[in-house]
Amino acid sequence: MNVTEGAIDGIPLIVVEGDLDQSSKQVARDAVNEILRGPYPPQGLLIDVTDCTFLDSGGLSVLLSALAQLPADGWLGIVGASAGANRVLTFTGFLDNDKVRFFSSLSDAVGSLARERKMSQTQ
Repeated sequence: MNVTEGAIDGIPLIVVEGDLDQSSKQVARDAVNEILRGPYPPQGLLIDVTDCTFLDSGGLSVLLSALAQLPADGWLGIVGASAGANRVLTFTGFLDNDKVRFFSSLSDAVGSLARERKMSQTQ
């Protein structure tokens, strides 16, 4: 598994490539912790799983850990979840969490965040 970090419109982004499972979860968890445990935790966090080939309970534990560390009004964005990842997220009830946002692609996330920023500036 490979994990890289970046940002979209000021929102931290973690990109996961390969299997996110019990054996590889610590790498992703370390990236999440580094971002969310800083002196100024972000309002949101994007995790791109477009190239994540497998997601199991270990990967889900990383996502749940991220949710637990976000500010009360924070959110977690999941980008590009495959059918297999969506199945895991659906069966566990993760999709029902109000703090979770889903984006079909990075371009979808960019567009949605830009629209949200524009709306908040006009209010």
